[in-house]
Amino acid sequence: MSNSLGNITKFSTGADFAAEYGNTALRFYLLEVARSLLPQERIQVCWRYPLPARKTVEIIYSDERKCARTKGTMKCGSGWVCPACMSYIAARRREELQTAVNRSADKYASLMATYTVRHHAGMNLADLLSGMVTAYGKVFEGGWWTRTKADWMIRGAVRATEITWGVNGWHPHFHVLLFVDKEVMGENLAGSPAEYVSSLMPEIGARWLQKLELVGLSGDPRIAFDLRSSDQQIAEYIAKWGKMPAAWEVAGNAWEVAHATTKNAGKGHFGPLEILFRAAHDNQFKSLFREYHHATKGRSQLHWSKGLKTLLDIEVIKDELAADGIETETDRLLAELTIDFWRWIADRKFLGQVMTYANSGDDKRLHGLLDRLREKREGETVHLPQFDLGL
Repeated sequence: MSNSLGNITKFSTGADFAAEYGNTALRFYLLEVARSLLPQERIQVCWRYPLPARKTVEIIYSDERKCARTKGTMKCGSGWVCPACMSYIAARRREELQTAVNRSADKYASLMATYTVRHHAGMNLADLLSGMVTAYGKVFEGGWWTRTKADWMIRGAVRATEITWGVNGWHPHFHVLLFVDKEVMGENLAGSPAEYVSSLMPEIGARWLQKLELVGLSGDPRIAFDLRSSDQQIAEYIAKWGKMPAAWEVAGNAWEVAHATTKNAGKGHFGPLEILFRAAHDNQFKSLFREYHHATKGRSQLHWSKGLKTLLDIEVIKDELAADGIETETDRLLAELTIDFWRWIADRKFLGQVMTYANSGDDKRLHGLLDRLREKREGETVHLPQFDLGL
């Protein structure tokens, strides 16, 4: 029996791979690539091993969300580097962001801020990211911030970190949702969101540049800080947050890779998953992905300012729990597998096929595949195309 999807190296991009085999197959292929690059990390047990005391693994499909998940398997919970976990984590985070905007709509206006930094090839990502986080924290401290927060009625913020790489090196940047009291949009201080933005933007922008210099970094005054008030832009950002770039989306595949780490910044720039795809056969990208992992390990992708979750009554769960997926009232059991059989499927790298079939929601189709896998396990020759990682 052949266990190859063909020559993986014929695909120059993840988009090419996804176009032929689908996003789910791509995600689990990338999971195996990540395992090969991070041998000492928790990603080694992810989707492979059962939770303590579990005797079976359940595959569950949600008719509401049009996707499948597993119950009873360990998850590494890394929203940065795990292609399998990040989809579920991002789906949860998008719901949290959308809930925050919805619950704040009556009292608060939402603004979108972007923070960037000058960067060039050769700059260390960990140093860049640490410097940016430190500078960002310094913007919002001291008497200036206490006065500004009160004067402009800023109630809180949610900061999302995104990272790409290109010919000019690493490009970390922050997108921040600001929640401000709608009263300030009236006669009090500014006549409209646009006037509010035009008044506040220079103050924060200048302070951001100042704090960057304190940590040894700098920014282009023209683009280092941007603030927008468009409800449509904010809605579009939340809706696509963490989803696979448009070029990677495949018609008919309802379960998209969902995470900011999948985002591509355009021609000549690569998001982390595209870096990971190329790392399968390119030593430069292997080093880049390991550097990316080192820089992001232990960091939060979404950071809520103190008190905002309480103000908006938002429950934010840990990444490890979010990686298990979202339960819905339309959940139904597609299959229940023994631990030994699940381990065999994972060890033989058939997870991509199994979850591709599961994401169709067709239990008969899934069980047909599982029956053929059982035959293969028992030694019969059955043709089931599968990844040949070549790692």
